[in-house]
This record gives sequence, structure tokens and C-alpha cells, in this order.
Amino acid sequence: MQIREATINDKERWNEFIRANQGGSFLQSWEWGELMATQKEKIWRLIVCNANAVNLHANDANSEYANDSNEEWLAVIFLFKSKLKFGRSILYAPRGPVVNDNCKMADDKLMALIMEKIDLVAKQEQVMNFQLDPYSNDADWERIFDEQGFEKSERDIQPRHTLLLDVRAGEEELLAQMNQKTRYNIGLARKKGVEIEVDNGAYKGFYELLKKTEVRQKIKFFQADYFKEILKVPFVKLCLAKYQGKVIAANIMIFWNDTATYLFGASDYEYRNVMAPHLLQWQAIKDAKKEGLWFYDFWGAAPPESKGREQNWAGFTKFKMGFSPEAEITEYIGTYEKKYQPVKLGLYRFLQYRFKK
Repeated sequence: MQIREATINDKERWNEFIRANQGGSFLQSWEWGELMATQKEKIWRLIVCNANAVNLHANDANSEYANDSNEEWLAVIFLFKSKLKFGRSILYAPRGPVVNDNCKMADDKLMALIMEKIDLVAKQEQVMNFQLDPYSNDADWERIFDEQGFEKSERDIQPRHTLLLDVRAGEEELLAQMNQKTRYNIGLARKKGVEIEVDNGAYKGFYELLKKTEVRQKIKFFQADYFKEILKVPFVKLCLAKYQGKVIAANIMIFWNDTATYLFGASDYEYRNVMAPHLLQWQAIKDAKKEGLWFYDFWGAAPPESKGREQNWAGFTKFKMGFSPEAEITEYIGTYEKKYQPVKLGLYRFLQYRFKK
């Protein structure tokens, strides 16, 4: 095995690899890496492949061998360096790595090779830690992380629990499995004349709703520039609910591979009795079906007796579960981290907590 950095010539094959293998999230896609390049300090895309197939010119983007189709790709991982407050930095691989389904994560050499490279990057960039959260619930990851010096993070970055709805059933069957109140609210929004449309150019209207949602729910979203850039990603859609010509609810949706993901949502509390968010979700589910997708990911749902930040998810979990009350909540292994500067990291987190207080 050998590891190399991806070049632009690897773009198409990179996405094919992410789509073809389990655990391939849109957060590891080439386009998401391009988005993060506009928001973060640095990004890296690493490819693990069979050493016998690696061409010595693979790292040369201008070489005819830069994307050798004879390479057997075993794993890929996209990560970025994020600059924090107090002059500190970290590395993070969202939902990475993605491993070839024909490989076994029990092959410790695979992760060891990845971490050999990332350890070097961490040293060069002088980061406090490296975090990752594979799109998996395979317990074997825990053993591998332990062998590579990782420990479970106190706080998960991506949702550890979510609600996945199988949308391959017919519309009538999907409606029948909903909570009766959810079905009623969908019908009510229709009767009141709520209209749904997709318009990635309506960035300002969405962000105005988002600021209202921040104040109401006492949470903090990303800065305006992040949302402006995310709407440029090809597989991202801004879905709007209009009432009497005014946008009163909006969702940012991801349509990637076989799954539609409800990534962000915002609404105007003044129009809460119109029930626009229910119709907005239902239309997104129907759009996912129309595009031939299999699943609808509500992106975060809290199981009973949740701990940490999930304790605050009861309200929107109830809303989401209304679309499939009998569905089981999916759990992933969560975020793990390797600490390179434990003292500085501990001090940073202490100051961060005090600053929030």
C-alpha cells in the first residue's frame, strides 16, 4: 500500500469511489472539499492505493499518469485545517475515511498508513488535535482508533443519531405511516395556500429567516458567507415555502448519491400556524423520490434519555419523528480525536467554556 495526495485529475474517480462504498458521505465529496477550501485554512485529499499500481508521476497534475485507472483505491480521506480562537488550529475529517468495501478495516495497516501521513501534517501545521467521525456504526473502528492513539471526543461534531426514512415506498404508504397530526398539518398548509419552490438565488431571504431562528432557539449558525457559498455546490438545493408571496420557511437540502439530507432549516415563528415546515419536508421527500433516491436523512434526532447537546433536540426530534413514528433512530460511532498538544487543547477548551459563560 501507498498513500498519495489527490490531484484535480482524480476528481471524477474520487466521487465515484465515495458513492460506490458504504460510509461515503457528501461531506467527503470533491465538491464539499472545494466548499471547505473557501472557508478553512487548508485542505488535504489523501488516497490509499496498492503500491504496485502507483505511478511515480501520480502527484504531478500535468502528467498523463496522474489518474492511473490501474490503481486500486483502498481508501480516501478528505480533511481540513480549521483556525480557532486564541490562535489555535485543529484538523478534521468530516465523515472520513471512506474505505473500499472489498477491504476490511481490521487490516490495521490501512489506518496506520493514513495516520502516518496525518501525523506528519499535524506536526507541520502545529495543530492541537485531529478529529474524525466515520459514517459507520461498526464497533471495529473503536479498536482501530484505540491502537492509533485516539480517544472518544466529549462532543460529537456531526449528529451521532439521526432519523433515516426509506422513501422507496409509494406516496400513499409514506403518508399512512406518518403521525396523524403530521398528515393534518401537511394538508392544512396546502389549504392555506402555501407554495413550495426551489431557488438557490434566494440567499438573502433564507439568511433573514435563519437569524430569526437563531434568536428564537438561542443557537448559533455559521456566518453569512458560508451559506452563500454552500448554495453554489451542485447538489445543494434551497427549498422555500411561500405564503401570500412571502418566504416563511426554508430548508437547505443535499441531494447526493442515494440520499436526500435535510441539512439546515429556518422558519418565521409569526407564521407558525400556517404549518409551512411540514409541507416543505413532504415536498422534499417527494422530490427525493422523483430523483430516484432511496433515503431521506433528517440529519439529527435525539433518542430517549439523550445526553450532551442532544438533550436540547427534543422539540425538532418530535417534529421529525412525526414523519415516521415507528422508525428506529440510526446511531453512528461518533467523533474521535488524537491529541497532539493536550495541554494547549485543554487550556483552549477551558477558555472556550469560560468565554461562552
